[in-house]
Amino acid sequence: MQLFYLPDITNKAILSKDESFHCLKVLRCKKDQLIHLTDGKGNLFSAIIDDENLEACSLRKVKKILSKKSKYKIHLVVAPPKRFEKSEWMIEKISEIGVDKVTFIYTQHSERRKIKLDRLEKISIASMKQSNSLKKLKIEEIISLQSFLRNYNTNDEKYIAHMDEGNELLKKSFKKNENFTILIGPEGDFSSNEITDAHKKKFKSISLGKNTLKTETASIIACYSIIQLMS
Repeated sequence: MQLFYLPDITNKAILSKDESFHCLKVLRCKKDQLIHLTDGKGNLFSAIIDDENLEACSLRKVKKILSKKSKYKIHLVVAPPKRFEKSEWMIEKISEIGVDKVTFIYTQHSERRKIKLDRLEKISIASMKQSNSLKKLKIEEIISLQSFLRNYNTNDEKYIAHMDEGNELLKKSFKKNENFTILIGPEGDFSSNEITDAHKKKFKSISLGKNTLKTETASIIACYSIIQLMS
């Protein structure tokens, strides 16, 4: 099934410029053709192409045909890798496996303090459509770890992955919940002060295994492990 993305579909039955071009020029869809759309919130719609405007393709007879609600949500909080293309790859993969939200942070050992949010948004949309998911990854702008922890008070099951010896494996510390938040640091790891601050916010220290993992690898393994443990 070919999906198109329209976030405000209930109020505006017009595809964006990018989606219009993809629909009409790349896929060669035609007027009066039935297509499928998602709002990225778990809903699937059908609609009929009303015109062939490459700038703003309008639709008619928009109808909701399916609605999926997640049994749980995963929030990844991660320091972006030094090379931005690694962040791009990570966004693509966590979108495919169904992570709900990602917040980028910078820490004492971070090598990158900026992200290209527009670029990552496009990747998350493309990945959602490619994997036939109805849920778009929510991406938040980068902030300091201190700011994140200062303003973060939830009943999520919370984990912080770091390389201190003695940390239990995620599967041993795991408890089922409706919401999960996991902190992944830069390749230089979190500082001891940052780990202490996370503990004050009830984050549990966990290990992702014996091997030292790159940030993007650790992020995918951590999120997918939660998915598997919840299945």
